[in-house]
Amino acid sequence: MAELNKIGVVGAGAMGRNIALFFAQTDHQVQLFDVNQDAVTSARDAVRNSLARAVEKQRVSAAEADATIGRLHAAKDLSELADCDVVIEAIVEKLEIKQSLFAQLESICGPETVLATNTSSLSVTDIFAKLDRKERALGLHFFNPAHIMKLVEVITAPPVSQIRCDDLVIHLNQIGKTAIKVKDSPGFIVNRCARPFYGEALAILEEGMFSAHQVDAAMRQAGFRMGPFELIDLVGADINLAASETMAKAFNHHPRYYVFDRLKQQVAQGHLGRKSGTGFVTDEANAELSEADQQRIAQRILATLVNEAASAVDDQVAAPQDIDLAMQLGLNFPKGPFAFLAEIGLDRVREILALLDANAPVNLEGRYQPAAALQRESIDA
Repeated sequence: MAELNKIGVVGAGAMGRNIALFFAQTDHQVQLFDVNQDAVTSARDAVRNSLARAVEKQRVSAAEADATIGRLHAAKDLSELADCDVVIEAIVEKLEIKQSLFAQLESICGPETVLATNTSSLSVTDIFAKLDRKERALGLHFFNPAHIMKLVEVITAPPVSQIRCDDLVIHLNQIGKTAIKVKDSPGFIVNRCARPFYGEALAILEEGMFSAHQVDAAMRQAGFRMGPFELIDLVGADINLAASETMAKAFNHHPRYYVFDRLKQQVAQGHLGRKSGTGFVTDEANAELSEADQQRIAQRILATLVNEAASAVDDQVAAPQDIDLAMQLGLNFPKGPFAFLAEIGLDRVREILALLDANAPVNLEGRYQPAAALQRESIDA
């Protein structure tokens, strides 16, 4: 396996800073670069403060904290990343800016350097489209906070070297991450398979029979730590809307990715959740539900989660067991979609989808069509 000792990180925002911290903590020499040198200084100060708090709580020793800081270097110029084994980009989600950066890195770095993007929403294929040596370019999608969250989606797009991908997966697993290989496709695993958790909750809300509090209560009763509306309020309705619109566009506005009016209204009214003080569940509404209604809500959302995950299997994004693991690690789901499928039963999931399909309004026609994988007797691993 190739040596992966020296890591370059471009972008000193929260994500880049935490990626740099993770590698510095795991005995890698890290070069952190940002076009704004003040951002690099601020990032190192934030890392130093984070480590100081960890020392106070006796999570790490003072010697370990000092050694970590010693391995985190502030690069003043992109050329200082020339001899890195891997360079990870964590900059703004703008295709042209990322393409320009990687064009520079290709001319600076040696032929064996792996070039990686941490994009969460753009096509990895598009980001690297203008490179001469695409076989060394891939996606490494970390989850925030990157030094704590275990999951890393390793995004593969032809003609990337599978040996390089496998080396990175092995290395990341050895240093404490859970790395899963994923085919380049919109949303990868987590961002794609999570859409129905929010989208179907919004569909239920728009129908008017249940409140946001009741939907959340049903999903907490089903084992989720937070309901979909609590999560939207936590992250921000504007962030959720942007992700929803990105996915809708990527899938040619297929009704499975329909962007619901209630979400648009929340953003238009400035009711973004915690950061604005008002959101879907900021009031003290009654969340009482009968057991039948709780099951009705939960199974409906779970059936659409299963259908989306099955669609991802159809598209060869990842294997069912990897999708389950990614959803548990990336979103703290109590089970993955296919574990829920085994619990609910294939016939029951088909029955729920058929009922939803028969009663779908015009704007959602086709939303509940079962994926091909659900129409077979079993889903291949």
